[in-house]
Amino acid sequence: MREFENTGIYPEYLLFNLPDTRQSWRVKVKGKPQKGVLKSKGKVLYEYSFNGHRCKFRKVNEDGSLFDWKEPDCMIIEMRD
Repeated sequence: MREFENTGIYPEYLLFNLPDTRQSWRVKVKGKPQKGVLKSKGKVLYEYSFNGHRCKFRKVNEDGSLFDWKEPDCMIIEMRD
């Protein structure tokens, strides 16, 4: 990876494949804990929270209301070189 070549540090990413979507998101981990949103075509679909060990997400309705937090059914930690 180019970032590893430049910094000597492996970058960390969160990869989301969420229910009811045929889309995936890749978000760089910049700090722990970290919160953010997942968008599609400029529209916020999900909100996420990551504390360094566990991740949770919730769906955002079109009117801005939020569903309850959910944890993913499966979470995988992967290292690549």
